[in-house]
Amino acid sequence: MAAVCVFCGSQSGLSPAHTQAAVDLGKTLVACGHSLIYGGGSTGMMGALADAMLERGGHVIGVIPEALANVELMHTQVVDMRIVPDMHVRKATMHKLADVYIALPGGFGTMEELFEALCWAQLEFHTAPVVVLNVDGLFDGLARLVEDMIQQGFLKETYRGLLTMVSSVAELEQWLIQTVVEPV
Repeated sequence: MAAVCVFCGSQSGLSPAHTQAAVDLGKTLVACGHSLIYGGGSTGMMGALADAMLERGGHVIGVIPEALANVELMHTQVVDMRIVPDMHVRKATMHKLADVYIALPGGFGTMEELFEALCWAQLEFHTAPVVVLNVDGLFDGLARLVEDMIQQGFLKETYRGLLTMVSSVAELEQWLIQTVVEPV
């Protein structure tokens, strides 16, 4: 099936719903036969997602920069761990492998990765779909920002369709079924 690149935080956040969404997404990806490409971490949202996949025998590819590949951060149970020189190579590697992008809650790194995927889609560097799992409304501000950029003439209306937002893993699963086709 598809290689799903998930951007998410190395922190868990304050709401247990965030971590539960990562676990549920991992379960869903395995159930649907998709593989996971992610940042290679063992903590926070990243760790919860990878653990859920690994516990169910899912295929996981971690991509982590050398500077972060120490015992505390790198997930030691991920067999296909790709240690790369820096963040630029990390993102390029993840993009090369991805058939679809999903963003879960996270911080600046998650947002930077999400925006790069969206920018590259806008520039037609890739055609992979991009979806945000808007757990507990965390990304409501992002939706408003996109609308404001359109209203203020900084973003063409046609680009609104580059980003899909869903509010639950069940909705995300339906989106995956409807959107993701077998890679060529």
